[in-house]
Amino acid sequence: MVEIIYRPIQQIIILECIKYKSPSELLQSLVLAPGQPVVLFWAEDVLFLPTPLSPSMEFFAEELAKGRVYWTSVSFTLMPVYQDKIMIEKGPEANVINVSSSPTLREVAKWLKENYENL
Repeated sequence: MVEIIYRPIQQIIILECIKYKSPSELLQSLVLAPGQPVVLFWAEDVLFLPTPLSPSMEFFAEELAKGRVYWTSVSFTLMPVYQDKIMIEKGPEANVINVSSSPTLREVAKWLKENYENL
C-alpha cells in the first residue's frame, strides 16, 4: 500500500518585491525570449509573477524539506478584475491564471495587497 503524505508549504521567503503601477507596466518589464509564453498569476485582486529559487543547492533542499520556499523576487501589481489575458500594443501578451483555489498563492496575494503601499 502506498502512503500519501500531504505536507503544505509553511513559509515563503521573498527576497525582493517589485511593485508596478499597472498590469501593462508589469508586462512591459518582463524580459522574454522570442516566442516564449508569459504566464502570470492572479488572486485577491493582485496580478503577480514569482521567481522561485531552485532547490538544487543543498541548503535550499534542506529548507524545502522544512516547508520553506525561497523566491528571489515577486513582481506584482493590483488588478481588481480578473482577465484571462493581458495585452499591450506592439508588445508581449500574457496568459493569466486564476490561482484563487490555491491556499498558498491566495495568502501570498493577500500579503502583497495588504503591504502594497509599504513595498
